[in-house]
Amino acid sequence: MQSTLEASSRVVPGGPTDISHDEQLRRGLIKTDIERRTAWLLVTTFLLAITAVPLSQAYLEHREEEESPLVELFRKRPTAEHLRQVEKDVEQSSYAKLYVQPRLQLELTRRGGVGNKLAVIGRDGWLYYKPGVLHVGGPGVLDANVHASRRKDALDAGEEPLAADPRPAILGFHRALERRGARLVLVPVLDKVALAAQHLHGRTVRGWPQNADYDALLAELRQQGVAVFDMRQELGAPPSESLFLTQDTHWTPSFMRRQARALARYVQAVATLPPVPAPTLQVVPQPASRVGDLVDMLKLPDEQLLYRPQSVSVEQVQGEAGVPWEPDSQGDVLLLGDSFTNIFSLEGMGWGVAAGLGPHLALALGRPLDVIAQNDSGAFATRQALARELAAGEDRLAGKRVVIWEFASRELSVGDWKVLNYTVGNRAGSP
Repeated sequence: MQSTLEASSRVVPGGPTDISHDEQLRRGLIKTDIERRTAWLLVTTFLLAITAVPLSQAYLEHREEEESPLVELFRKRPTAEHLRQVEKDVEQSSYAKLYVQPRLQLELTRRGGVGNKLAVIGRDGWLYYKPGVLHVGGPGVLDANVHASRRKDALDAGEEPLAADPRPAILGFHRALERRGARLVLVPVLDKVALAAQHLHGRTVRGWPQNADYDALLAELRQQGVAVFDMRQELGAPPSESLFLTQDTHWTPSFMRRQARALARYVQAVATLPPVPAPTLQVVPQPASRVGDLVDMLKLPDEQLLYRPQSVSVEQVQGEAGVPWEPDSQGDVLLLGDSFTNIFSLEGMGWGVAAGLGPHLALALGRPLDVIAQNDSGAFATRQALARELAAGEDRLAGKRVVIWEFASRELSVGDWKVLNYTVGNRAGSP
Protein backbone atom coordinates (compact mmCIF):
# COMPACT_ATOMS: atom_id res chain seq x y z
CA MET A 1 0.00 0.00 0.00
CA GLN A 2 1.43 3.34 -1.06
CA SER A 3 1.30 6.35 1.24
CA THR A 4 -0.77 9.27 0.02
CA LEU A 5 1.00 11.82 2.27
CA GLU A 6 3.06 14.45 0.54
CA ALA A 7 6.80 14.51 1.22
CA SER A 8 6.55 18.07 2.55
CA SER A 9 4.05 16.91 5.15
CA ARG A 10 6.38 14.20 6.42
CA VAL A 11 9.56 16.27 6.69
CA VAL A 12 9.58 19.16 9.13
CA PRO A 13 12.30 21.73 8.28
CA GLY A 14 14.75 21.88 11.17
CA GLY A 15 13.08 18.88 12.84
CA PRO A 16 14.50 15.40 13.44
CA THR A 17 13.50 14.22 9.95
CA ASP A 18 15.21 17.09 8.14
CA ILE A 19 17.65 15.44 5.70
CA SER A 20 20.10 18.33 6.14
CA HIS A 21 20.97 16.82 9.53
CA ASP A 22 22.44 13.73 7.86
CA GLU A 23 25.40 15.65 6.48
CA GLN A 24 26.09 17.23 9.88
CA LEU A 25 25.99 13.86 11.61
CA ARG A 26 28.38 12.38 9.07
CA ARG A 27 30.80 15.19 9.91
CA GLY A 28 30.34 14.58 13.63
CA LEU A 29 28.49 17.85 14.22
CA ILE A 30 25.56 18.08 16.61
CA LYS A 31 23.98 21.50 16.95
CA THR A 32 23.01 22.28 20.51
CA ASP A 33 21.58 25.53 21.84
CA ILE A 34 22.53 26.34 25.44
CA GLU A 35 21.59 29.48 27.28
CA ARG A 36 24.50 31.64 28.43
CA ARG A 37 23.46 31.25 32.06
CA THR A 38 23.41 27.47 31.79
CA ALA A 39 26.76 27.45 29.99
CA TRP A 40 28.41 29.50 32.74
CA LEU A 41 26.95 27.21 35.39
CA LEU A 42 28.31 24.09 33.66
CA VAL A 43 31.76 25.61 33.09
CA THR A 44 32.03 26.89 36.66
CA THR A 45 30.96 23.52 38.12
CA PHE A 46 33.48 21.71 35.94
CA LEU A 47 36.33 24.04 36.91
CA LEU A 48 35.50 23.73 40.59
CA ALA A 49 35.43 19.94 40.32
CA ILE A 50 38.79 19.61 38.59
CA THR A 51 40.52 22.07 40.93
CA ALA A 52 38.98 20.92 44.21
CA VAL A 53 40.61 17.49 44.13
CA PRO A 54 44.26 18.60 43.62
CA LEU A 55 43.86 21.54 46.02
CA SER A 56 42.41 19.33 48.74
CA GLN A 57 45.13 16.75 48.07
CA ALA A 58 47.84 19.41 48.47
CA TYR A 59 46.27 20.67 51.69
CA LEU A 60 46.00 17.20 53.23
CA GLU A 61 49.56 16.30 52.24
CA HIS A 62 50.78 19.53 53.85
CA ARG A 63 48.77 18.85 57.00
CA GLU A 64 50.13 15.31 57.27
CA GLU A 65 53.64 16.52 56.41
CA GLU A 66 53.79 14.21 53.40
CA GLU A 67 55.72 14.84 50.21
CA SER A 68 53.69 14.90 47.03
CA PRO A 69 54.55 12.09 44.59
CA LEU A 70 54.52 14.74 41.84
CA VAL A 71 57.91 15.90 43.12
CA GLU A 72 59.39 12.77 41.57
CA LEU A 73 58.63 14.23 38.13
CA PHE A 74 61.51 16.67 38.60
CA ARG A 75 64.00 14.31 40.22
CA LYS A 76 64.53 11.83 37.42
CA ARG A 77 64.60 11.75 33.69
CA PRO A 78 61.00 11.44 32.44
CA THR A 79 61.21 7.96 30.92
CA ALA A 80 58.09 5.95 30.16
CA GLU A 81 58.76 3.66 33.12
CA HIS A 82 59.33 6.63 35.46
CA LEU A 83 56.11 8.37 34.34
CA ARG A 84 54.10 5.17 34.86
CA GLN A 85 55.50 4.84 38.37
CA VAL A 86 54.65 8.47 39.20
CA GLU A 87 51.13 7.96 37.87
CA LYS A 88 50.77 4.85 40.02
CA ASP A 89 52.07 6.68 43.12
CA VAL A 90 49.67 9.58 42.55
CA GLU A 91 46.76 7.16 42.26
CA GLN A 92 47.72 5.25 45.40
CA SER A 93 48.22 8.40 47.48
CA SER A 94 44.97 10.09 46.46
CA TYR A 95 42.93 10.99 49.54
CA ALA A 96 39.82 11.41 47.41
CA LYS A 97 40.18 7.89 46.05
CA LEU A 98 40.92 6.43 49.48
CA TYR A 99 37.72 7.96 50.82
CA VAL A 100 35.31 7.50 47.89
CA GLN A 101 36.35 4.17 46.38
CA PRO A 102 35.79 1.89 49.42
CA ARG A 103 32.36 3.38 50.15
CA LEU A 104 31.28 3.26 46.53
CA GLN A 105 32.54 -0.31 46.21
CA LEU A 106 30.58 -1.30 49.34
CA GLU A 107 27.33 0.03 47.87
CA LEU A 108 27.99 -1.56 44.48
CA THR A 109 28.73 -4.89 46.12
CA ARG A 110 25.80 -4.78 48.56
CA ARG A 111 23.14 -3.56 46.16
CA GLY A 112 24.31 -4.81 42.80
CA GLY A 113 26.63 -7.74 43.47
CA VAL A 114 29.41 -5.88 41.66
CA GLY A 115 33.02 -6.82 42.31
CA ASN A 116 36.16 -5.26 40.84
CA LYS A 117 39.04 -6.27 38.59
CA LEU A 118 40.23 -8.87 41.12
CA ALA A 119 37.14 -10.13 42.98
CA VAL A 120 33.96 -11.67 41.59
CA ILE A 121 30.84 -11.76 43.75
CA GLY A 122 29.27 -15.21 44.03
CA ARG A 123 26.17 -16.41 45.87
CA ASP A 124 25.58 -16.65 49.62
CA GLY A 125 28.68 -14.63 50.53
CA TRP A 126 31.12 -16.53 48.30
CA LEU A 127 33.87 -14.60 46.53
CA TYR A 128 36.08 -15.66 43.62
CA TYR A 129 39.38 -14.49 42.18
CA LYS A 130 38.76 -13.10 38.70
CA PRO A 131 42.06 -14.31 37.11
CA GLY A 132 41.12 -17.82 38.27
CA VAL A 133 37.63 -17.57 36.78
CA LEU A 134 39.09 -16.32 33.49
CA HIS A 135 41.67 -19.12 33.51
CA VAL A 136 39.05 -21.86 33.83
CA GLY A 137 36.55 -20.34 31.41
CA GLY A 138 38.98 -18.61 29.04
CA PRO A 139 41.11 -19.67 26.08
CA GLY A 140 43.37 -22.70 26.24
CA VAL A 141 46.75 -22.33 27.92
CA LEU A 142 48.49 -23.87 24.90
CA ASP A 143 47.00 -21.45 22.35
CA ALA A 144 49.89 -19.89 20.40
CA ASN A 145 47.80 -16.82 19.54
CA VAL A 146 47.17 -16.19 23.24
CA HIS A 147 50.89 -16.54 23.96
CA ALA A 148 51.71 -13.99 21.24
CA SER A 149 49.06 -11.60 22.55
CA ARG A 150 50.38 -11.79 26.11
CA ARG A 151 53.94 -11.14 24.93
CA LYS A 152 52.78 -8.14 22.91
CA ASP A 153 50.77 -6.73 25.83
CA ALA A 154 53.85 -6.92 28.07
CA LEU A 155 56.04 -5.16 25.53
CA ASP A 156 53.39 -2.49 24.89
CA ALA A 157 53.25 -1.84 28.63
CA GLY A 158 57.01 -1.33 28.72
CA GLU A 159 57.58 -4.47 30.78
CA GLU A 160 60.31 -7.07 30.40
CA PRO A 161 59.79 -9.76 27.75
CA LEU A 162 57.33 -12.36 29.00
CA ALA A 163 57.35 -16.13 28.46
CA ALA A 164 53.73 -17.21 28.14
CA ASP A 165 54.13 -20.90 27.17
CA PRO A 166 54.63 -22.97 30.35
CA ARG A 167 56.12 -26.04 28.65
CA PRO A 168 59.73 -24.91 28.06
CA ALA A 169 60.14 -23.77 31.68
CA ILE A 170 58.63 -26.93 33.15
CA LEU A 171 60.56 -29.29 30.88
CA GLY A 172 63.79 -27.33 31.36
CA PHE A 173 63.43 -27.57 35.14
CA HIS A 174 62.61 -31.27 34.87
CA ARG A 175 65.76 -31.99 32.85
CA ALA A 176 67.97 -29.87 35.12
CA LEU A 177 66.76 -31.84 38.15
CA GLU A 178 67.24 -35.14 36.32
CA ARG A 179 70.89 -34.25 35.79
CA ARG A 180 71.17 -33.73 39.55
CA GLY A 181 69.51 -37.08 40.31
CA ALA A 182 66.29 -35.51 41.60
CA ARG A 183 62.70 -36.17 40.52
CA LEU A 184 60.37 -33.26 39.75
CA VAL A 185 56.79 -33.62 40.97
CA LEU A 186 54.47 -30.99 39.53
CA VAL A 187 51.50 -29.93 41.68
CA PRO A 188 49.13 -27.49 39.94
CA VAL A 189 46.50 -26.53 42.56
CA LEU A 190 43.09 -26.29 40.93
CA ASP A 191 41.38 -22.94 41.18
CA LYS A 192 38.51 -22.26 43.53
CA VAL A 193 36.04 -21.90 40.66
CA ALA A 194 37.06 -25.36 39.39
CA LEU A 195 36.14 -27.01 42.70
CA ALA A 196 33.31 -24.80 43.97
CA ALA A 197 31.68 -23.35 40.85
CA GLN A 198 28.16 -23.97 42.18
CA HIS A 199 28.53 -21.03 44.56
CA LEU A 200 29.38 -18.75 41.65
CA HIS A 201 26.27 -19.29 39.54
CA GLY A 202 23.97 -21.47 41.64
CA ARG A 203 23.67 -24.27 39.07
CA THR A 204 24.48 -27.94 39.50
CA VAL A 205 28.05 -28.76 38.48
CA ARG A 206 28.98 -32.15 37.06
CA GLY A 207 32.64 -33.00 37.31
CA TRP A 208 35.42 -30.50 37.75
CA PRO A 209 35.47 -27.67 35.17
CA GLN A 210 38.95 -26.81 33.94
CA ASN A 211 40.78 -24.86 31.24
CA ALA A 212 40.25 -26.28 27.75
CA ASP A 213 43.94 -27.23 27.34
CA TYR A 214 44.62 -28.43 30.88
CA ASP A 215 44.34 -32.16 30.18
CA ALA A 216 46.33 -31.86 26.96
CA LEU A 217 49.11 -30.07 28.84
CA LEU A 218 49.26 -32.72 31.58
CA ALA A 219 49.34 -35.49 28.97
CA GLU A 220 52.19 -33.82 27.08
CA LEU A 221 54.23 -33.30 30.26
CA ARG A 222 53.74 -36.90 31.35
CA GLN A 223 54.81 -38.07 27.92
CA GLN A 224 58.07 -36.17 28.51
CA GLY A 225 58.58 -37.96 31.83
CA VAL A 226 57.29 -35.29 34.23
CA ALA A 227 55.43 -36.62 37.27
CA VAL A 228 52.21 -34.60 37.61
CA PHE A 229 49.98 -34.82 40.67
CA ASP A 230 46.38 -34.35 39.45
CA MET A 231 44.16 -33.34 42.35
CA ARG A 232 41.05 -34.55 40.54
CA GLN A 233 42.13 -38.18 40.78
CA GLU A 234 42.02 -37.94 44.57
CA LEU A 235 38.69 -36.13 44.71
CA GLY A 236 36.24 -38.54 43.15
CA ALA A 237 32.65 -37.28 43.30
CA PRO A 238 32.00 -33.71 44.51
CA PRO A 239 32.07 -33.85 48.32
CA SER A 240 29.43 -32.33 50.56
CA GLU A 241 31.89 -30.20 52.55
CA SER A 242 33.47 -26.98 51.29
CA LEU A 243 36.91 -27.35 49.74
CA PHE A 244 37.75 -23.65 49.71
CA LEU A 245 37.39 -20.81 52.18
CA THR A 246 34.26 -18.78 51.47
CA GLN A 247 35.89 -15.36 51.05
CA ASP A 248 39.43 -16.45 50.23
CA THR A 249 41.36 -17.69 47.20
CA HIS A 250 42.73 -20.66 49.18
CA TRP A 251 41.65 -24.11 50.27
CA THR A 252 40.19 -25.04 53.64
CA PRO A 253 42.48 -26.55 56.30
CA SER A 254 40.79 -29.95 56.05
CA PHE A 255 41.04 -30.07 52.25
CA MET A 256 44.69 -29.00 52.40
CA ARG A 257 45.46 -31.82 54.85
CA ARG A 258 43.73 -34.36 52.60
CA GLN A 259 45.78 -33.18 49.63
CA ALA A 260 49.01 -33.29 51.68
CA ARG A 261 48.38 -36.95 52.52
CA ALA A 262 47.46 -37.77 48.91
CA LEU A 263 50.54 -35.95 47.62
CA ALA A 264 52.76 -37.86 50.05
CA ARG A 265 51.40 -41.17 48.73
CA TYR A 266 52.01 -40.01 45.15
CA VAL A 267 55.58 -38.92 45.88
CA GLN A 268 56.36 -42.26 47.50
CA ALA A 269 54.95 -44.03 44.43
CA VAL A 270 56.95 -42.11 41.78
CA ALA A 271 60.25 -41.61 43.60
CA THR A 272 62.63 -43.78 45.58
CA LEU A 273 63.18 -42.33 49.03
CA PRO A 274 65.54 -44.12 51.42
CA PRO A 275 64.40 -44.77 54.98
CA VAL A 276 65.24 -41.99 57.43
CA PRO A 277 64.51 -41.56 61.12
CA ALA A 278 61.03 -40.12 61.31
CA PRO A 279 60.90 -36.78 63.12
CA THR A 280 58.87 -36.64 66.31
CA LEU A 281 55.82 -34.63 65.31
CA GLN A 282 52.35 -34.03 66.71
CA VAL A 283 49.33 -31.98 65.66
CA VAL A 284 47.58 -29.49 67.91
CA PRO A 285 44.20 -28.05 66.84
CA GLN A 286 44.05 -24.27 67.00
CA PRO A 287 41.36 -21.73 66.05
CA ALA A 288 41.88 -19.18 63.29
CA SER A 289 39.56 -16.43 62.12
CA ARG A 290 39.70 -13.56 59.65
CA VAL A 291 38.02 -12.19 56.53
CA GLY A 292 39.42 -13.69 53.35
CA ASP A 293 41.98 -12.12 51.04
CA LEU A 294 39.26 -11.51 48.45
CA VAL A 295 37.57 -9.15 50.90
CA ASP A 296 40.91 -7.37 51.16
CA MET A 297 41.02 -7.14 47.35
CA LEU A 298 37.58 -5.51 47.26
CA LYS A 299 39.08 -2.67 49.34
CA LEU A 300 35.94 -2.08 51.34
CA PRO A 301 35.87 0.33 54.31
CA ASP A 302 37.52 -1.01 57.46
CA GLU A 303 34.22 -0.74 59.32
CA GLN A 304 32.26 -2.78 56.74
CA LEU A 305 29.92 -5.48 58.08
CA LEU A 306 28.94 -7.07 54.77
CA TYR A 307 31.60 -9.80 55.13
CA ARG A 308 32.31 -11.16 58.59
CA PRO A 309 35.43 -13.13 59.56
CA GLN A 310 35.32 -16.86 58.83
CA SER A 311 36.37 -19.14 61.66
CA VAL A 312 38.19 -22.42 61.02
CA SER A 313 40.20 -24.95 62.97
CA VAL A 314 43.78 -25.49 61.83
CA GLU A 315 46.13 -28.23 63.01
CA GLN A 316 49.55 -26.89 63.93
CA VAL A 317 52.38 -29.38 63.49
CA GLN A 318 54.76 -29.31 66.43
CA GLY A 319 58.07 -30.96 67.17
CA GLU A 320 59.55 -31.83 70.49
CA ALA A 321 58.64 -29.60 73.43
CA GLY A 322 55.76 -28.15 71.47
CA VAL A 323 57.97 -26.11 69.10
CA PRO A 324 56.17 -25.24 65.82
CA TRP A 325 57.50 -27.19 62.83
CA GLU A 326 60.28 -25.59 60.79
CA PRO A 327 61.69 -26.56 57.35
CA ASP A 328 64.96 -28.52 57.31
CA SER A 329 67.42 -27.53 54.59
CA GLN A 330 69.08 -30.94 54.95
CA GLY A 331 65.91 -32.82 53.99
CA ASP A 332 66.05 -34.79 50.74
CA VAL A 333 62.64 -33.48 49.62
CA LEU A 334 62.31 -29.81 48.61
CA LEU A 335 58.92 -28.10 48.32
CA LEU A 336 58.67 -25.03 46.10
CA GLY A 337 55.35 -23.32 46.74
CA ASP A 338 53.26 -20.17 46.57
CA SER A 339 50.50 -18.87 48.83
CA PHE A 340 48.77 -22.28 48.80
CA THR A 341 51.87 -23.51 50.64
CA ASN A 342 52.07 -20.48 52.91
CA ILE A 343 48.41 -20.32 53.92
CA PHE A 344 48.03 -21.65 57.51
CA SER A 345 51.82 -21.44 57.99
CA LEU A 346 52.86 -17.85 57.31
CA GLU A 347 51.81 -15.78 60.30
CA GLY A 348 51.31 -12.63 58.27
CA MET A 349 48.51 -14.25 56.27
CA GLY A 350 46.44 -14.49 59.44
CA TRP A 351 45.37 -18.14 59.26
CA GLY A 352 47.81 -19.79 61.63
CA VAL A 353 51.45 -20.85 61.96
CA ALA A 354 53.10 -24.18 61.03
CA ALA A 355 49.74 -25.62 59.98
CA GLY A 356 50.05 -25.51 56.19
CA LEU A 357 51.09 -27.75 53.33
CA GLY A 358 54.78 -27.95 54.26
CA PRO A 359 54.41 -29.26 57.83
CA HIS A 360 51.54 -31.59 56.96
CA LEU A 361 53.43 -32.98 53.97
CA ALA A 362 56.44 -33.60 56.23
CA LEU A 363 54.10 -35.32 58.68
CA ALA A 364 52.60 -37.51 55.97
CA LEU A 365 56.01 -38.38 54.47
CA GLY A 366 57.51 -39.04 57.89
CA ARG A 367 60.73 -37.23 57.00
CA PRO A 368 62.35 -33.77 57.14
CA LEU A 369 61.27 -31.36 54.42
CA ASP A 370 62.96 -28.31 52.91
CA VAL A 371 60.72 -25.44 51.74
CA ILE A 372 61.08 -22.39 49.52
CA ALA A 373 57.74 -20.57 49.40
CA GLN A 374 56.73 -17.14 48.20
CA ASN A 375 53.26 -15.69 47.74
CA ASP A 376 52.24 -14.89 44.14
CA SER A 377 54.04 -15.62 40.87
CA GLY A 378 54.32 -19.34 41.58
CA ALA A 379 55.37 -19.92 37.98
CA PHE A 380 58.54 -17.94 38.45
CA ALA A 381 59.30 -16.61 41.95
CA THR A 382 60.40 -19.80 43.74
CA ARG A 383 62.37 -21.10 40.76
CA GLN A 384 64.11 -17.75 40.61
CA ALA A 385 64.90 -17.88 44.33
CA LEU A 386 66.37 -21.36 43.89
CA ALA A 387 68.35 -20.35 40.78
CA ARG A 388 69.82 -17.33 42.59
CA GLU A 389 70.95 -19.45 45.52
CA LEU A 390 72.59 -21.92 43.17
CA ALA A 391 74.29 -19.13 41.19
CA ALA A 392 75.65 -17.69 44.45
CA GLY A 393 77.25 -21.03 45.28
CA GLU A 394 74.62 -22.18 47.79
CA ASP A 395 73.76 -25.63 46.48
CA ARG A 396 70.20 -25.97 47.75
CA LEU A 397 69.77 -29.07 45.56
CA ALA A 398 72.61 -31.02 47.22
CA GLY A 399 71.24 -34.35 48.42
CA LYS A 400 67.74 -33.67 47.12
CA ARG A 401 65.92 -36.66 45.67
CA VAL A 402 62.54 -35.02 45.03
CA VAL A 403 61.55 -31.43 44.21
CA ILE A 404 57.84 -30.76 44.56
CA TRP A 405 56.77 -27.69 42.60
CA GLU A 406 53.38 -26.41 43.78
CA PHE A 407 51.71 -23.48 42.03
CA ALA A 408 48.17 -22.22 41.42
CA SER A 409 46.89 -23.66 38.14
CA ARG A 410 45.76 -20.19 37.00
CA GLU A 411 49.48 -19.39 36.65
CA LEU A 412 49.30 -21.43 33.44
CA SER A 413 47.26 -18.55 31.99
CA VAL A 414 48.77 -15.51 33.70
CA GLY A 415 52.27 -16.51 34.87
CA ASP A 416 55.69 -15.65 33.51
CA TRP A 417 57.33 -18.92 32.49
CA LYS A 418 60.91 -17.81 31.95
CA VAL A 419 63.48 -20.53 31.38
CA LEU A 420 66.14 -20.27 34.10
CA ASN A 421 69.66 -21.57 34.64
CA TYR A 422 70.18 -23.93 37.59
CA THR A 423 73.99 -24.15 37.45
CA VAL A 424 75.85 -23.95 40.77
CA GLY A 425 78.28 -21.03 40.89
CA ASN A 426 81.17 -20.20 43.16
CA ARG A 427 80.58 -18.85 46.65
CA ALA A 428 81.37 -15.19 47.17
CA GLY A 429 85.10 -14.89 47.89
CA SER A 430 85.87 -18.42 46.68
CA PRO A 431 88.50 -18.89 43.97
